[in-house]
Amino acid sequence: MTDDAPPSPWPARIVLLAGVLLGIAGAEATLARRASLVGVDLKVYHLAAETALAGGDFYAASPAGHPYSYVYPPVTIPAFYPYALLDGWEAAFAVHTLVNVAAAVGVAALLVAFTERYRGTELPWVDRALVGAFAVASLHSVPSILYGETNFPLLLAIAAGFWWLEVDGEQTKAGVAFALPAVVKLFPAAVGLWLLRRRAWRAIAAATATGVGAFAVGVAAFGVDTHLTYVERALVPRLSNDQFVGGLDPAAQLVTVRRPLSVLFPSLPSSAYTALGFLALAPVVAYTFRRIETPIERLVAIFVTMAVMVVGFPSLLLYFAFLFFPLVPLLYLFEAGPERALFATGAFVSNVALTASNVEMLVTETPIPDAAFEALAPALALATPPLYGTALMLAGCVLAVRKRAPTPTAPS
Repeated sequence: MTDDAPPSPWPARIVLLAGVLLGIAGAEATLARRASLVGVDLKVYHLAAETALAGGDFYAASPAGHPYSYVYPPVTIPAFYPYALLDGWEAAFAVHTLVNVAAAVGVAALLVAFTERYRGTELPWVDRALVGAFAVASLHSVPSILYGETNFPLLLAIAAGFWWLEVDGEQTKAGVAFALPAVVKLFPAAVGLWLLRRRAWRAIAAATATGVGAFAVGVAAFGVDTHLTYVERALVPRLSNDQFVGGLDPAAQLVTVRRPLSVLFPSLPSSAYTALGFLALAPVVAYTFRRIETPIERLVAIFVTMAVMVVGFPSLLLYFAFLFFPLVPLLYLFEAGPERALFATGAFVSNVALTASNVEMLVTETPIPDAAFEALAPALALATPPLYGTALMLAGCVLAVRKRAPTPTAPS
């Protein structure tokens, strides 16, 4: 930062503390009311690994009472083989939880490192603790850890990729790091948008080689038929827009710009929602990508890239954690002004990672009047709080870029 004193940390502290408090409340609610969700995703990975080692069709294996089966590419299944060697899914979940927490701590360390690098000063211990607590225990983090998801190791790879790209200049390492999450969940491939803007050709080459190489290894190890099964049972359903036709169900656990489009234009063909969703985000991308000379401008453009990655696709609410970088550094780096006010407000609103059905349940189980939900229902049907918050943060990013745009010189 160029100013003598760094920006006030209080907006960041308020956002991070609110996220942690909501995360603790969410964890307590899950354990008390929906304990069956604990380890729900890890059970899928564990059974899929057991089935694969036994030579069976791991895409057809679903735990008892569970509607889902394995949805990642075949090349990823060996990563879960060690879990199949443990004594039951509970032991596998314990190990997986340690992996998730360690990855979340690693993400927090990189968030602090980025923030301190660009602020030009070390963060006080209270801020380091808040960043760590937010990464591990915010309402965005708790579901990934309790369900046994894979988000935090993937987020750690992405954050490390940005460090290697933006700080160390290690494009090859960055490309490999960016490719690994894209191999697993596909939508992180949107980070390539930033690589193109940065003209990071070696990173693009490394990412492409890693992705193609992983696919080739998968085909060699598991055969073409298994990959066709993956496309039919896992990939095609994930790419479908059928759930948006007629308006997305308000209870759907999704944070995506396609939700309001489906509510406002329910009669469109399913294929239209993809195009319209990205068209709605394109002007923000184009505007924030124009100037990337300063650290703030680059972090803003990266945030926009990550926001497109999350809300441009039909992402689950828990995928909002992928925005931790560079959301957290920007909270500490934006100077006082309308851009910081919009960004911090959006981040605060985004902490409420709930859908209309979650809010209705809370209203019915508390003294809050039913009229409160009735008043909120239309807004919650149109978008989830994280989507509203993302819109505010994107507006803050646009203002930040506009503020830093050079003023044209008047003719003499």
